[in-house]
Formats: sequence, structure tokens, C-alpha cells
Amino acid sequence: MVVSTIMALALLGGQDAPQQPPVTLPEVVVQFAPGDPVGQFVRGITVPGEHGRYQGQVARWDADLCVSVVGSSPEVNAWLTEQITANFRSLDVPHGKPGCEPTVAVVISTEADAFAEAFSRSNRNRIFKTRAGAVAQFLGPPRPVRWQHVTRTGPVGVDPREETLAEGFAAELGRMSNSRIMTSTARAIEQAIILVDAERASAAPLDALAAYIAFIALVDLPPEPSAAGQRTILSLFDETAPDRPRALTRWDRAFIDALYGVTPDDLFSLQQMEIQLRMRRGLAEPAISRPDPANSPQSAPSGSD
Repeated sequence: MVVSTIMALALLGGQDAPQQPPVTLPEVVVQFAPGDPVGQFVRGITVPGEHGRYQGQVARWDADLCVSVVGSSPEVNAWLTEQITANFRSLDVPHGKPGCEPTVAVVISTEADAFAEAFSRSNRNRIFKTRAGAVAQFLGPPRPVRWQHVTRTGPVGVDPREETLAEGFAAELGRMSNSRIMTSTARAIEQAIILVDAERASAAPLDALAAYIAFIALVDLPPEPSAAGQRTILSLFDETAPDRPRALTRWDRAFIDALYGVTPDDLFSLQQMEIQLRMRRGLAEPAISRPDPANSPQSAPSGSD
């Protein structure tokens, strides 16, 4: 029980006031407000990373993205690459120039389970950093799309290329003392590996699949994110959802805008709160008409739906 003792100290006629008896307050229990869809959504799709809720941070890209799609026909690979990139552009997320080195690898496989097993075995150190839990999450349960984000924790405001050239000295120059609400570092996404099960994902239209991949590439999601009953591209493979969109929704865009506007060096709990505040403000603003990548002049390859 939380006990608060209030002592009244005042001077009356040059004499101390009589001491008041202690006041006992009931135990304080902090609860999330019921019916808070934004809070439920943000909590369902943000993870604090390997450092845990009280020391971790939300990861974001701090460099241009570069998408490569392999495994399907050349026409489908090229079309998906263009559509994913178009979704990034519609979110004002920078993408590398043609011929850039891929940082988002999308693999479409008819043997996704076997590929996941072989991939996790050969990349256990480099991609999964020998974390058994990360490997287990990538392997199962089988699902239409699975992913793994490779992240790093580095000093705030120091380009990773400069840090490499300086052999770590840039990190020391940019380092400040940590506090209880922020650190001298931020967590960033370096690579995203996205595995599409060609059979399990076959019911999804290609334009919807491209929007789905774009969203999960941008966010370090848990393996089975909770959409909290909202109209979001994350419900693409949810057979219980009454209305599964084929493009990024206003809800999705508000979240991405909030995520990439959050203070990078705050601790996870404060970042979550800031994302919620920013997302609420974004949803309260008048809707902005944006070009839909699905309506681009380049039509989907025939027979792709």
C-alpha cells in the first residue's frame, strides 16, 4: 500500500501549528484507459529490442532504404520492387538510387519453411546474433510473411560510416551521460529480411502485398503484431477482419509518421508515449489526399491477384 504522510508546518503568531495526523491514501494502480485504440495499437506493434522495456528503444531506419525482390518471375519481382518503393515515396521515406546496395531483401519462396530453416542456420551469427529466441520466432509458426530486422545501437547524431572510419572514436566523441529518461545512443535498423510464402500469401493481391511489405520493412515488428481491431494493412492476412484494405490506410500512415518523428534517444516507454501522442494528432488532422501506389501507370502482372 502506498502511504503518503502530509505534514502541515505553518507559523501562527510566531508559534508552530499543531502537528496534523498522517493521512493514508489508498494504493495507486496505474491502468491504461479502456477503449484507447491508439494506445492498444502502438503497444501491440512496438518492441523494445534486446535491452528490455526499461533500457531498450524503438528501432527505425536512419539511412536510405534499397529494396530487392527475388524468387518469383522477373516481371513480378520488378513490379513488387517498384510498388514497395512507391509506398516508401508516399510516406516520404528516402530510397536509394537505382543500382543501390539492397538493405531490404524480399524473398518469395514456394518452400518457405525449408528456406527459413536453412537461412536461420547459415545466418545464426550475422543476422540473428546467436539469439535462440530470434531464430525460433523466425522459424515458426508458419505464416504467409515472416521477417527479421537487423538492428544496431549507436551514438546519437553520428553517421555509422563515420564511426567505422574512425574505428569507434566517433562513438566516444558523441557519447554523453545517460539519464533515467534518455540515453546517449539510439537504435537503428540496418537490414530487413522478409520471407514471403508463395502459397500461403497467394490469396493477397499484389498491390496489397506490396503495401504490407513496405510497412513491415519500416517497423521492427513482433512476429505476430496485434492490429487491435483497426483498419490497417496489418490485417491483410487476418481472415476474421471484416474489411481488409489493399493499401496503406490513414491509420498506418499516422503510425509511420509518428514513429519516424519520435525522439530517438529516449527510452522505450517514453518513445511509446510520444508515438501515441503524435499518432493522435495526426489522426485528428484533416485527411490529406495522397497518390495511391496501386493506381500507378504500371499495372500488376497478369494473373497476379
